[in-house]
Amino acid sequence: MSPNSLEYQKSIAREFDAYKNRVRNLIGSAHWGEEGRYKEIILINFLRRFLPNTVSVGTGFIKDGDRLSTQIDIVIYDPSLPVYFKEADFVIVQPNSVLGIIEVKSNPAKTKIGDAISKATENGRLIQNYEIFNGLFIYGKPRNDVIQLLSWYEEPVDDKFHDSLQQGLKEKNSVNHIVSLDGVFIKKWKGMNYSCYGIKDLSVSYFFSNLLEHIDTLMGTYGLPKAMREHLYSIPEGKVNHLRWELGLKEEPRN
Repeated sequence: MSPNSLEYQKSIAREFDAYKNRVRNLIGSAHWGEEGRYKEIILINFLRRFLPNTVSVGTGFIKDGDRLSTQIDIVIYDPSLPVYFKEADFVIVQPNSVLGIIEVKSNPAKTKIGDAISKATENGRLIQNYEIFNGLFIYGKPRNDVIQLLSWYEEPVDDKFHDSLQQGLKEKNSVNHIVSLDGVFIKKWKGMNYSCYGIKDLSVSYFFSNLLEHIDTLMGTYGLPKAMREHLYSIPEGKVNHLRWELGLKEEPRN
């Protein structure tokens, strides 16, 4: 793998970091807050620049007959299919048009992360016919705060975070990609386990790369040639050397 691919992927993270800091520097840390609509807007606009023009990105709901999702921070959908409603960034879409959903969090405790995973998993149940990209994007603490990073590196055991991941392993359209800007990337593999990687400056670009590949596969365009797919994942030896923990489905006790 060319060193340029590695630096290119790192530059994506730096670009996103600079993009969000531009807003933070203007409004100040006091208004950055724990939650903020502006964080969703930052990510929505970045995704529009990153994803193909054949997909649309907004915020809103998924509606399937009488069933309605909770409000979803980011909805990625196929604009060639009919929608129930669209006004600016706000949409109400049918399940068949959904390619991905993403929940955005600031810097939640692990219990709240568990709640966010459960919410996203519940919303994913509205899509039955195929596997969407279901992501959780966590802004996290500043990179120089190692406490949050170290807590990610601990394998979840018997807490809300653990339980939500266990439930996710039982469902097709549960959360399958989690990123924290402090350098953590978690992926749900089809072999039915979650794997946590500490890949520092590449965590954000790996999240975006997986999103891009997932959507390309769902739309059946296969517009990503082999050379470009390899370019998306730039760790020469693969992520395996950066693995922090794995979580498989826990067997239910037998009566």
